[in-house]
Amino acid sequence: MINQDLLGRLDGPSPLRLAAVEWAAVLESAGIIREENTGVAGMLRVLDLDGTVYVQEETPDRQILLRPRPTVGEAMVFVDHQLQTYERMWDG
Repeated sequence: MINQDLLGRLDGPSPLRLAAVEWAAVLESAGIIREENTGVAGMLRVLDLDGTVYVQEETPDRQILLRPRPTVGEAMVFVDHQLQTYERMWDG
């Protein structure tokens, strides 16, 4: 369950870095709209958390980041762009 402190932080600056316990609470509470394994940089997810859309990604040191997006469509475009970037990195 998400506590009030975390809810307040979700409305703050983006991207938001989450501790493992916070990420577990978000993942438990959110609906997963899209999930992609980048093969390079962990998972990318589009999440719906109480009507707010977020993109979850991982840093190179595997910290979890959440970025709010205005719409599901914009979140999908962001994920597609990230996947294209990782594909170009893979291709060298």
